Amino acid sequence: MENVTFREVAQIRNCHKKFQRQNSKAVMNKMNSYRKLAGIAKNSTDKSTGGSQSSTPEKKILIVDDDDLSRKLINRLVSKEFDYEIVSKSNGIEALEYAQEHVPQLIILDLMLPGMNGFEILKKIRGDQKFEQTKVVLVSAKSRSEDIERGFDLTADEYITKPFQPKEFAARIRKLLTKAA
Repeated sequence: MENVTFREVAQIRNCHKKFQRQNSKAVMNKMNSYRKLAGIAKNSTDKSTGGSQSSTPEKKILIVDDDDLSRKLINRLVSKEFDYEIVSKSNGIEALEYAQEHVPQLIILDLMLPGMNGFEILKKIRGDQKFEQTKVVLVSAKSRSEDIERGFDLTADEYITKPFQPKEFAARIRKLLTKAA
């Protein structure tokens, strides 16, 4: 498993996506119920904390991708290059809950996620002042100019399309983390 190529990852991801689409209706129903619960919890938290407190980001990188292989690949790339605590989440709601509590310095965010897509997460993060210093990198197989433009319109700091070159990926992340420091 150490020498997995990006092409192999893409092929395996396609197989996983087909399987996920077959089971997506049940998953989406469950995630919608989680989304409702998260909305209630967020509202009550906002009232108690004021919802606009500014926080200094922790030296953490949050990786959010529903594809296990992509998550592991990005985790491996990032952990080799950077001395940060790395946390991975597989769905949008878990990621947002974690980010609300821990305010990572960088979020590497896939767009196609169960529960809450990457654009929705980015919009919520950018709407909360405590994330003003958090950098967000969108990483997606969506390479249409409309998707990229939407990501930057929502103030993503970077947009990287899959499959990507590891050295270029690391260089873009390094640039963002250097600016943040």
